[in-house]
Amino acid sequence: MISTKSKIKYIAIIYSFIFCSTSYAWKNHALITEYAIEKTNILSNKSIVKTESLENFLNTTYAQIPAVLNKVDLWAIDKSQHNNFIYFPVPNDLKFSSVAGDPKIVEKFLVSLRINPTLKFPLYLQILPGEKSKENMVLIDNSEIFLKAIEKEVGEYKFAKLTEGETVNSLAVLATASDEPDYGSDIHLFDDNEKEFNYKFQFGTQPFGNPNFAISSQAPFHMGFYHEASLVYNVAGYLKKTYAEYRIKLYIELSQLAFQSGHAYWGLRFLGWALHYIQDLTQPYHNTPLPGYSTADLIGLNILDKLEGTLYKTNKKLSDTINVVSNRHFILEKLVYDETVLAKENKDYNSVIINYIQNTSLDTNYPHYDDNYVRNILSKQAVKFSKPTYGSYIFWKVNNDISSIIARAFPPEYSIDPKYIFQDSFPALQILNNQPEKQRAQMIDVTCNLMNNAGSHTRNVVKSILDKVNF
Repeated sequence: MISTKSKIKYIAIIYSFIFCSTSYAWKNHALITEYAIEKTNILSNKSIVKTESLENFLNTTYAQIPAVLNKVDLWAIDKSQHNNFIYFPVPNDLKFSSVAGDPKIVEKFLVSLRINPTLKFPLYLQILPGEKSKENMVLIDNSEIFLKAIEKEVGEYKFAKLTEGETVNSLAVLATASDEPDYGSDIHLFDDNEKEFNYKFQFGTQPFGNPNFAISSQAPFHMGFYHEASLVYNVAGYLKKTYAEYRIKLYIELSQLAFQSGHAYWGLRFLGWALHYIQDLTQPYHNTPLPGYSTADLIGLNILDKLEGTLYKTNKKLSDTINVVSNRHFILEKLVYDETVLAKENKDYNSVIINYIQNTSLDTNYPHYDDNYVRNILSKQAVKFSKPTYGSYIFWKVNNDISSIIARAFPPEYSIDPKYIFQDSFPALQILNNQPEKQRAQMIDVTCNLMNNAGSHTRNVVKSILDKVNF
């Protein structure tokens, strides 16, 4: 009989191998944000704003920022203690202190947020996939926007350069900003990461994933494992070191400060940053380490792994499972991306997935957004999509969790074969459209439900903040 201590060890080992690949939830958040908001009147009162550099914003609000950041820090400490999670407070020597005209005011601000301070945050808009560049549009080089360490991994992007004081569409600012946290701001922040800077943010060592992979280092900031079994937390305490909820609170507070002090552009941009993490947590693969697998499954997989060389000559059950789950994550992400881009290119107003993003009928089913919304409403909802219906992945042919549905909806050479290595060119939508109607319908249905959730939560957060600041 396996002891509880041994079970705990098995789970810990499994989790230590997860998250070594990309930590993206959705491939382009700007598309989701635009679709979620564009047919509402949420931004109708203030449809345009004037751009403003981060430096100019800080030169005006420098005296108000310390109180806001201190409030967030105290909130995070209290929240983590209340939920028995782990949060490392901002070190005193990194707290924001500056004056107008300080040549290092931007760097000091970024450091106080504990985000990668080598990013420049210029003025720009994303040219969304499917949109054409306008004749008078000046493109900005991607190296001005992305962290160098991930520039070659992010895929194709186009950005239009903006100038100080230029009038721009409010939704375009919000949508562009909602994709921005995937550009490197949360990369290389842990003690054991290779860094482009000399600051020590005191987040400790990277809790999971491979600290030598740049993209992997952002995972703890874009995930939230708030609803695992007690046994899991007892062993894998590092799963309590996730900071998506903290980032949301941080950027919402900064957004409110910006709006209330007359800086609408940065109010929208900070709010877009918060939306990024909100949308991340609507992705089941960002709410539980191994969707489709129970705690008992994880123990069994690790037992097989430990028996390699005794009962079995070779056994790759553990690594195979991780590869398969990663592929399914990417397939879901690519399916949503393909459909949203295709609809944009073809001006397809009948796309069922887009219609679900834009469906406002369920928005009022959720409580008003507050500090408990992320953990108790949004994340809890997403986790339900990840639990095996009949208690184990072995029933994947009848389970209704997202992982099992993907396994049935896509050919086994992509969704089941662990030797398959996902490629970004994977034609998810095309392949799905050629599958049997029942499996295709199930996949579309669960994807639509996820997108409906993403749309509703996006709108609810934006409406809540804009109502509060009377924008």
